[in-house]
Amino acid sequence: MTETATALPTSDQADENRPTRGRPRDSEKNSAIIDAASVLFLENGFDGTSMDEVAKRAGVSKQTVYSHFSSKEQLFSEAIHITIAKYFPDAALEMVEIHTLESDLVAVAETYARLLLSDQAIAMHRVLVAAAGKGPELAQIFWQAGPQEMNEKLEEFIGTWANKGELKIDNLEKASGQLITLLKGKLHFMREIGMADSVTEAEVKEQAADAVACFLKLYKA
Repeated sequence: MTETATALPTSDQADENRPTRGRPRDSEKNSAIIDAASVLFLENGFDGTSMDEVAKRAGVSKQTVYSHFSSKEQLFSEAIHITIAKYFPDAALEMVEIHTLESDLVAVAETYARLLLSDQAIAMHRVLVAAAGKGPELAQIFWQAGPQEMNEKLEEFIGTWANKGELKIDNLEKASGQLITLLKGKLHFMREIGMADSVTEAEVKEQAADAVACFLKLYKA
């Protein structure tokens, strides 16, 4: 099978490409393949990663990789989705004992900031920038695999508090976008250009706290 394609699949096509015949997927092998691919995509970029390398890193055959994922694009999509899903608001709110606007907002903001400022997120940003000159296809797969749903869940979370009358927001999409921008701040830019090699948990919490304070000044009812 060839690993390059002239046109990358859309999200609907990716679903159609998922194997449906034969024995059920081996969950351990599936996880090993995704873990291996996640590391290789960040180390070598999309074009620099081959299904042969993924198979070798995962300790399985190339045939096994293709039995789980019909293309490198689908594997990339799945790896992104699994990584980002861990940071959805639902997961953050499970750790909150007493739910108030401030406590929930801080929990969600810290979780988002932790992802946005992580080594993996910065490395993926560089992968996407490197691929941008060839067209938006890879970025579209990335967006549909995780960030789009993450943004929708953030809008839903903010909308819940707006419906309770504690936030006054006319445009949820705009408000959630502003919160994400606040969570990135100067530190995210410094990380992107290599001026900050790492970020501490204390810095994540401070960034989130500042973002929440600004957001509440804008939108608290």
